[in-house]
Amino acid sequence: MTDAGQAMAGLARPMQHAVNNLVMVLQANMDSVLASLPPEDRAAIRLTRAAQAAKDMDALVRAFLRLGRPEEKAPLDSGRFLASALPVLALAAGKPVKVQTVSTLPIAPHRPAMDLALLGAFAGAKALPHANPPAIVLEGAVWRLNWALPGGSRAALEAAEIGVEEEAEATRLTFPVAATA
Repeated sequence: MTDAGQAMAGLARPMQHAVNNLVMVLQANMDSVLASLPPEDRAAIRLTRAAQAAKDMDALVRAFLRLGRPEEKAPLDSGRFLASALPVLALAAGKPVKVQTVSTLPIAPHRPAMDLALLGAFAGAKALPHANPPAIVLEGAVWRLNWALPGGSRAALEAAEIGVEEEAEATRLTFPVAATA
């Protein structure tokens, strides 16, 4: 196997499993030490920050590794989908992304195709002025973005079966709703 992409795709699931195990060990040990310290202790405050950093690292690594995993289409709550993709999408946006959840709905995301298409769309948030941070309003199967799509990203989104409606300096993305039994 000489292709780096193939090698990484083949290792995505075991890598995610290994990272999960390592983060669980870190979390368990930090929680154990935290339980023995008074909350106002400086070490407890630092350990709490370290525990949060471990959780954030786990979410970021999971989102990144998902990009190389084999295609899957399993129903998923739209809020969970957004939360799982957001760490890597914020990197593509170049800044933290604010999320407002109005409602969630089971969707049928094509992964990793949708995650990859969203990376291109989130690059458009880099053009926002510093005083206007990127924001998403999640309403069921719809994401409302407060920025315009960069050139070329619409085709990738539509190829990944994400509906796109562009407005002046805003974008509405509609994800396929999961079939109900």
